[in-house]
Amino acid sequence: MRALVISDTHFGAWTGRDLLREDFFLERLAPALDGVDEVILLGDLFDFLFGSVAESVDASSGLLALIARELPGKRFIFLAGNHDHHLVHRDEESRVIEAALARGEAPRDDGVPPPEPPGPAFFQSFLEKRLPGLEVEIAYPTYTCAGVLCTHGHYLDPHARMAGSRGSRLLTRTLWGIAAGGPEEPTCAADYESVITLLTEWLYIAAQMPHGTHAQQNVLRAAQRAGRIASAAGAPMRGAKRFAGEVRARTGAEDAEPLPSAEHFEGVIRDEAERQAREAPVPGRPGSPPRYPEPTVLSRSSPTEGALEAFSKVVANLEWDKEASQIVFAHTHQPLDDVRAQAGATRYWNSGCWIYEPDLSSRQAYARYCRYAWPGTAIVIDDAEPQPRLLELLADLNPLAGGAGLPKAPA
Repeated sequence: MRALVISDTHFGAWTGRDLLREDFFLERLAPALDGVDEVILLGDLFDFLFGSVAESVDASSGLLALIARELPGKRFIFLAGNHDHHLVHRDEESRVIEAALARGEAPRDDGVPPPEPPGPAFFQSFLEKRLPGLEVEIAYPTYTCAGVLCTHGHYLDPHARMAGSRGSRLLTRTLWGIAAGGPEEPTCAADYESVITLLTEWLYIAAQMPHGTHAQQNVLRAAQRAGRIASAAGAPMRGAKRFAGEVRARTGAEDAEPLPSAEHFEGVIRDEAERQAREAPVPGRPGSPPRYPEPTVLSRSSPTEGALEAFSKVVANLEWDKEASQIVFAHTHQPLDDVRAQAGATRYWNSGCWIYEPDLSSRQAYARYCRYAWPGTAIVIDDAEPQPRLLELLADLNPLAGGAGLPKAPA
């Protein structure tokens, strides 16, 4: 049995470039489907938090058509992430409504029966129509394939916040106080779900309102303007950190980061500014550095250790390490291939992402993005192999490997 795990396509997101709506990237993915018995979509297929449902569903049509064409008679497994968590919430809501109807508890006006509620398998029905001939299964929050446990990984966020700044820790305590009444950190799946639902449903409602994504963009721009002011105030501290980094590099404590050429970096800025101006016009002249919201509470251009340590706490709390010694997760947009956390013997893989959200705040930040979060990755799980395996399907385009970068987005 052979499975291909992909994740974080983020169809419909205004926050970046959802690559698998473009033919070029679908053609890059297609060969990886050869000989596959099932595709595991490990969450954030859609981006309902930063895009409309209609746009997200429409953007996914190319990928679903490719899977339907290449895998007749095979299987498709879907696990929700935080950006399409509404699908989990809606299914649960539907089950509650149907149970109330069955007990005769739902209100009726003048003897007229209420409209039929959506069935608990409404999304499965959608997938079955888009994937004719495939067996479709929806699993959440985990799915096990050939002894490998797979999950999206969004439960790591509160642990990552608690390892962050004082403000981040305060936010986390506040969220748990509202959603679960404490504790400061979760200890069971219900705790994790309570805060996930609180955050995702608010963002989902905001994104689906008229002009919802436009309002989100305005909020982001305001936050970024405030951030630039704070950034200027924090320049002395950043200078000290840069000096410390240079010392580490000179003493061999940290590998010196390779940098893409200045010309390449400027070209990426121009291309992304033009693309953003076409897709979501913003104030400012084309050529100004585009700014993206962070995909998680951890920066995509940060080293991967922070996310791994946060996720390992989830695994320990939920005792997933007793279910499997090999775990594949997603969410952070940072691919990993057979790594271990500081504690425990569990081995981890991360499926990365298929959305392009480069950190363009500096050439160094862009280099770190290319190193830690370059898109276009997948994981192969094969019961004939001793462990999962990372595929880097766009590695030849990575500028740190001498590639020319991603091709320009079609106009």
